[in-house]
Amino acid sequence: MPEVGDQHQIILLPEENYWDWVGVVRDYAVRYRASVTPTPEKAVRFHRPNQVITLVDAPGAFADYAPIVDWLRQAAPEVALDVIRAGTPEELKSVLDERIRQGQRFGAQTVDGHRADALPLRLRWPTDHPVITQAFGATPEVYRRWGLPGHDGLDFRAPMNSRVYACADGEVYMVHDGTGGHPYGIHVRVRHAGGYKTVYAHLNRATVHTGQFVKAGDEIGLAGSTGNSARSHLHLVLKKDGATQAGLTDYPGDIIDPTPFLDERPKYQPAHWRPDWWPYEQPLLGLHARIGGPMEEADWAVVREVGAQALKFDCTAASGDIDRARTINPDMFVLVQISTRFDLRPLSARTFVARVRENVRRFYEQGVRFFEVHDEPNLTVQGYGTSWRSGEEFGDWFLDVVGRLRAEFPEARFGWPGLSAGPTTSGIRVDHRAFLESAGGAVQQADWIGCHCHWHGADDLLSEEGGLLYRLYRDEWPGKLLLITEFSNPSPYVSAQAKGEQVAEFLNLIEQSGDVGAAFGFVVSAAQNYPYEQWRTEDGALTPIARAVAARRAQAERVSG
Repeated sequence: MPEVGDQHQIILLPEENYWDWVGVVRDYAVRYRASVTPTPEKAVRFHRPNQVITLVDAPGAFADYAPIVDWLRQAAPEVALDVIRAGTPEELKSVLDERIRQGQRFGAQTVDGHRADALPLRLRWPTDHPVITQAFGATPEVYRRWGLPGHDGLDFRAPMNSRVYACADGEVYMVHDGTGGHPYGIHVRVRHAGGYKTVYAHLNRATVHTGQFVKAGDEIGLAGSTGNSARSHLHLVLKKDGATQAGLTDYPGDIIDPTPFLDERPKYQPAHWRPDWWPYEQPLLGLHARIGGPMEEADWAVVREVGAQALKFDCTAASGDIDRARTINPDMFVLVQISTRFDLRPLSARTFVARVRENVRRFYEQGVRFFEVHDEPNLTVQGYGTSWRSGEEFGDWFLDVVGRLRAEFPEARFGWPGLSAGPTTSGIRVDHRAFLESAGGAVQQADWIGCHCHWHGADDLLSEEGGLLYRLYRDEWPGKLLLITEFSNPSPYVSAQAKGEQVAEFLNLIEQSGDVGAAFGFVVSAAQNYPYEQWRTEDGALTPIARAVAARRAQAERVSG
């Protein structure tokens, strides 16, 4: 039998005095988005997967189909039946009003011979992100202080202001604004059939009101980190009336484990941009290699600890670093940035290629196929104002470079370089949006597109001028492979601990968006400059950024294992 939960419902009413019957089901049908019909053939003809037919079985109503229940089961065996025996519209209204009052879509009536309150509860996945970050019952040593045997719910990955959905049909019986120091912060409580209740905690905002009826999958709020929470996520609690007193749970407050009731997690859906030659289904976690010298042993330790799947090198990197990367991970994706010094002097495409050709050849012969052509060309020190004076001129220069290199390295994939994000700053940078707009045709001709995502605080992380800048590229070039070739928080005013939390959240965002092929954290280490972005110190210790990413990896492995 199909399970009751996120189902389409059609109400089959007696044909005699049909509009009288319609009048009494109107409120119920609106609340639960049910359809109505007086015709058994229509009830089965237009059914959808996981449908319930609510049959109003009035005496003599369906004499031509006798018995109507058997006829429906034969005509649509995959459809569940909810049978209400009511002799008059008034009797039906009484039944439906009670269902509405209790917030129980199917009340205590029968569905294929089972009482509704005895049917297995099914919980729809409450977020768009198919990851559980903390299991029910976890870390008992932490929760003992609140008199709990362990974690009292399931934690779901949910970036700040991402949507939270009702797990099952029901009535919102409480919307708490988080005042008074409530550990759940802003939260919503929903009452379901069979004495079940769900709690959606740590929201940034509730989008429903008390007394509202919701269906499984309806939005009820936006995720956040209010109450006793260290980072944005959804904390889901499931309760069953009387469970504690009956000895069904060790938890107070009738709290039970939601895990057995949870529907299968949503599948990762490959994005439509993915070309045949890009073999990876999930976004890769990448790192920008050491700047100012070859990789050191402490750098490789970071690569191992965070589980890096991709590495970005500049074209002066040591050839041995490529071999070492593949020793650590045979499937390591390698990207090489082609660059040279501009020194505020014009540099033609021909001269640029002459300077980088041998380095490109060296990596190409090692099997490297992905090359980013130049770096932040909207900066003065990188050629703006001397080698080109607009995005259009750089686009012509870029295509000239790519054409020359592709003739020698036909299997290579050449990417449009990441830009320095932000508005025009005289003598330093031209606005990256204006630069892109004028270069649009050349960007489209690149094999793939690079993007730099940098932010300076938690709010900026969720801005399309900061951490979410890649969304603008995805919207503009929906059919292109997009690589975030740099991401970081470079601010000297944000603690390394906070940066680590933000980087972990950023990785959660891109992992679930499916918008990019890989993202490269800037930077594993640097012999000089970049003191606020490094993933390890010069004495070899992991910074809080690297530790946060390593912890994220370990947590994901525990959940998946």
